[in-house]
Amino acid sequence: MRGPVTKKDERDANDGEKEKQKTFELVVEESDHDPFWLARGVGGKRKIKEMRTITLSLLLNSLWLIISVQAEDVLQLKNGEILKGQAVKFDEGSMTLTFKFAQGTLGYPSADLAEVTLEERPGIAQGREAFSKGNWEEVVANWKAAVDNLVGVDCPWVLECAGGLGQAYLALGKVAEAETLFGKMKKFYTQGPAALRASVGLAEATSGRDASALLEKLKQLEGELKETLRPLRADREALAEFYFARGSAYEKKGEAKKALEDYLKVGTLYPEPPSLGQRAVERASALRKANKDLVTE
Repeated sequence: MRGPVTKKDERDANDGEKEKQKTFELVVEESDHDPFWLARGVGGKRKIKEMRTITLSLLLNSLWLIISVQAEDVLQLKNGEILKGQAVKFDEGSMTLTFKFAQGTLGYPSADLAEVTLEERPGIAQGREAFSKGNWEEVVANWKAAVDNLVGVDCPWVLECAGGLGQAYLALGKVAEAETLFGKMKKFYTQGPAALRASVGLAEATSGRDASALLEKLKQLEGELKETLRPLRADREALAEFYFARGSAYEKKGEAKKALEDYLKVGTLYPEPPSLGQRAVERASALRKANKDLVTE
């Protein structure tokens, strides 16, 4: 049993605590400098950016495993059965979605799925912000794991991320990766608005820098557009990707007015997915600043 604490003991304890605090503050101050290899090394800042991107990607892959246990996704089968659990991966070869739930882990053919509702995975929101700012490496780091595992599932945010990841690949000059991804989407989504989104992405990937060729391919897809007074969300998102792609092609050709009209159409009429809607608004604003006399009808 401890005896009473004297004032001397209190002073000694306080002095010890102050010494710890002082030591901690000193460590912070001494470590609060740029490392020598950043300050002196050639390409140091670029190396740090690459390391941060790799670290972020590894972290998100770890979080993916954690969310696999915590997230509750919902499968509604065509026979009326409803399952709650976690979607693990969509398999390209068998066209089945592996789903983990209380009773075990099973694969469900895409033909048996009536509706799939998936919780957003870690990094999706950060990827949207990066996409709107054109930070393509961060888009890849944030969205790649989710797309690799779930592309093939007809879910709004999965389609958003798949299309956005393809755009990021194109912006980074990774044309082969973009073409492969959009080719998978074309295989997985054979009809409806998802198929249109895949076709638009594939047209961009296979046209390279040839804006005229892209415009010609997009013109062939115009018959698939569903512009009604109240289009469904899936149709709105497909329209957004079509008009944004066409606006980009017009901008490359120097047809600023037509480009602005398409960007404004995305920003005002079809602002979903959010990452694309925000980017369209920014592109429209940049065009207006560069062409002060530019007006639309």
